[in-house]
Order: sequence, then structure tokens, then C-alpha cells
Amino acid sequence: MLFFKIKLKDTKINYKKMISKEAQKSIKRFKRASSFIGLLYKSPKEMTSGRMKIGRWFNNLQGTVFPKVKGTTKEVIYLDDIRSFKISTPNSDPERILLYFHGGGYSLGSPESHYALASYLADITKTVVYVPDYRLGPEHKFPAQLEDGIKSYKFLIDEIGYSPEQVAISGDSAGGHLALITLLKLKEDDIQLPSALALLSPWTDPSASGDTYTYEMADRDIMLGPLFKKIWKNGDKPYDYYLNQEDYDENDKYVVPLMGNYENCPPIMIQVGTEELLLSDSQRLRDVLKKDNCEHEYYEWKDMYHVFHVDVRMPETIEAFNQIGNFLRKHIGIKL
Repeated sequence: MLFFKIKLKDTKINYKKMISKEAQKSIKRFKRASSFIGLLYKSPKEMTSGRMKIGRWFNNLQGTVFPKVKGTTKEVIYLDDIRSFKISTPNSDPERILLYFHGGGYSLGSPESHYALASYLADITKTVVYVPDYRLGPEHKFPAQLEDGIKSYKFLIDEIGYSPEQVAISGDSAGGHLALITLLKLKEDDIQLPSALALLSPWTDPSASGDTYTYEMADRDIMLGPLFKKIWKNGDKPYDYYLNQEDYDENDKYVVPLMGNYENCPPIMIQVGTEELLLSDSQRLRDVLKKDNCEHEYYEWKDMYHVFHVDVRMPETIEAFNQIGNFLRKHIGIKL
């Protein structure tokens, strides 16, 4: 694949001259799939348990239908009381750990839905990947998700015995939100921080107030466009499934991680597609990290959709994982 780079003082932005044939096929497939999710959407008060089960089952299919790296090992374990997948491949270094929070708007997603992604991520970044099945809304409202994020990290350190230098945290979309607020809570509680964060299309603006949350971008966003059009049509909020509207506080850093202070935090990598509603979430986070003098790397993938990494068959995904691997190898240390 061909790249050219624009280098800024503290960011690196990659633009692709053209996308692969595999990516073109992927866009067509996910456009159909996301339309189905959009059709399933109902406001939380109108959502039936049966309809939610169908949505979660359908979302989990991506972890089944996409290939895994040959020799992938999946072990079901518990991080405290949180059911989790421990995923490794023959390339994984058992001394380098990645705690991965799946996406899904805090209402969908699971270790099953991200099994293929975690398999390739473990192999290419040469890490052992832990994927917690943290609690979801609407059954479990915030801060249940944050509590599970903290418990998962502390269990890796306090019970399994990894050192914080060995552990990085990653996550996509809502999982990126959870990675950020877990970091901020660890910092506030004066708990030793992980070595790095790697964020894939992180959700940093739950109120959808950024300048890329437009109907024009919704038409281009094959993953989230149909869903957000239904949310806007119904007069709902994107966070309604996990947070009551009366509890939304735009100044609360655990609700809006853009309000957090990232001074003295570990290095953070951000990857985001140019064709997604959440593009401004990543751009605004980059600006916050710059303001707080937090070491970071920022990559925009031209013509890529929201969390394109789920399709492990694309060369773009493999290149993105190689970027993450290079980043993590610079920052994940060894047990002291």
C-alpha cells in the first residue's frame, strides 16, 4: 500500500492514496450489516429483551465468521468476577500484556464479537490479549463499566502478578472510552499506570457535539450512520443505553474523557478513519493530549470506516495492527 505522510510537531497523519479491493468489498458488506442494526434500533424504553438478544447475537457473528490466526489459543478465565478471554498465538510474548476493551456503544459487543480482531492483534503486536466481558447497558448503567475496567486491570496486577510496565490498555469505540476513563480513574486513585494506551476510533464525546456529527457524515459512515440517523430521528441521546440523561454531566471526565487531564500519563496512540461520525472525537482528544503535553501518536486512515480493524482480511487492518505493534514495542517494558 502507498502512503504519504504529513508530519506535525506532535502528530503523524497517514493518508492512503487508494484503498484495497478487500476494503472495497468490506465496505459493501458492512453497509448491509449496519443497515440491519439500524433497523433493529429502538429507544431504550421500547427495546425488548428479544430484540436486544438478536442485536447482540448478530454483532457477535463477526468474531465467528472472520478468520483467526493459525494456532490461536483462547482460554476463558475470570478477571476478578468478570468473564474474559485470554487470547494468544505462537507469536505472543507471555511477558507483554494487552488489556483490550471491546466496543459496541456499551450495549453490544463481547469477547466473542472481537475474537478474530484480538487474535490478529495478539499475533501482530506479539502480546497476550485479555478481553473482559464487562457489564453492558441497559441492564447495567454507568459506572458499572468503569468499575469493571478498574477491576480487570487491578486483577492483572494484584492477582496474576504482571507489573504495570508489562501492561498496555487498548479498546475500540466505547472500549476506547473505557480505556481512557480507566486510565483517568487509576491516576486519580494514585494507582500505578499502564505502560501505554492504543485507541481505535475512540468514543470521547457521548453527546455527539463534535463537528463531524452531521447527516452528511452519517451518509458516509457505513458502520454508524444508519444507527445515528435513527437515534436523531427518535430524539434520543447516543448514551441513553448506559447512562440516564439526568446523570449526564458534560464536565465529568468519566462521562466525557475530553474533560480529563492527561499530564504525566503514559503515551497514547489514536487510529481513526476519515469516513466516520466519531472522527472529531479523535481529533479533539489529540488536541487535549497536545495541550496536556502527553506523548501521543495520531493516525487518520483515509476512506476507512469506524473501527475498520474488525475486518482482519483487509491489508489496511494488518498495517494498522503493525502500527500498533511498533508503538507498543516502544513502550511495553518487562517485569521489574
